[in-house]
Amino acid sequence: MRKYGEIELHLLNIQIGCVLRLARLKKGLSQHSLSLMLGSNPTMVGRVERFENVSGWDKIYFISQQLDVDFCSLFILKSKGDLLSIVEASLKLESKLTQDKRDYYTFLKTTITNKYDLLKKGR
Repeated sequence: MRKYGEIELHLLNIQIGCVLRLARLKKGLSQHSLSLMLGSNPTMVGRVERFENVSGWDKIYFISQQLDVDFCSLFILKSKGDLLSIVEASLKLESKLTQDKRDYYTFLKTTITNKYDLLKKGR
């Protein structure tokens, strides 16, 4: 089993949120409607998608199950290009694209790029 360092674990948290957000958007679901399906609240869904805190595996499992996302694949770190493609695809699927959301996606792309650059320097 591959061992991940701190930067890679942070990238995995970002990846999990990005993959689940894209799957939700592809299904045409709002955070609110997904939370109702889960018997939860939109705040929890948003926090997982924005990687604001480390979510319990059970929450991630239930969300991935509802969205037909392979749970195990969430924990295999994707390449920088693949992860940035997921972010771009999510951006294109956003129906209510406010300036705050645009800023968030810009921040997300910058964070991903910076983390991968740090990984590259560390090797």
